[in-house]
Amino acid sequence: MSKLSQFQEEDVELTGSPEPATVSEPVVPQTDPFAAENITAESIAATDVSDLTIELGVPSDEEFVRVSNDPRHSILCTLLTVKREDGYGKSYFLLTPMMRGWCLKQPSLKKFVKQTNLYLYLTQDGNYGLWPIRDSLDNWSVSDRQVVETAKKVWSRRYNQGKVRKAHTSEAIEDQPVFPDQDMFGPDGILAKVFGDAFVIASPDATVIRKLLGQ
Repeated sequence: MSKLSQFQEEDVELTGSPEPATVSEPVVPQTDPFAAENITAESIAATDVSDLTIELGVPSDEEFVRVSNDPRHSILCTLLTVKREDGYGKSYFLLTPMMRGWCLKQPSLKKFVKQTNLYLYLTQDGNYGLWPIRDSLDNWSVSDRQVVETAKKVWSRRYNQGKVRKAHTSEAIEDQPVFPDQDMFGPDGILAKVFGDAFVIASPDATVIRKLLGQ
């Protein structure tokens, strides 16, 4: 059974004493992990994006980007964020609601669970990406979201100034960004295109979970 068909929203109790890592494994439901109701409450209107390559990660500080202002192209979701095995950058795993609650109850795992905003962007070279920004009030996250808002209006390149991000804009770039007429959700949506089976965590048997727990 594909992990992409194992997802169901349910209420999760996050208060009280955390359970040990030996907590009973949840029963994995059988439904679409990329259904809108399992990520956010936005409406859907799915179309095909099979011919696109969409990377997950922040854009380079050296490239100008535009961010889609289509409300279908940004969401708030829960990711498990860990360092990549090669030591460079991060790997992001989409957590089902049930696994979000399960991970938050594991003392050694909850620090990896991040509420994250994802924004669809386009580089000047024509490459698409999902820009992850933590849903937090720290300086980096707030200023990164400000850069995103600027990049919705004009070609922008982010840079650091002290402990915040800034946007260097360019009015000279005349290229008009073209974004797919595609929703985030559904089996043919942008999330499915980006995460696929390998980067969805729907049960404690996921390889990355077992590795973090030393199993």
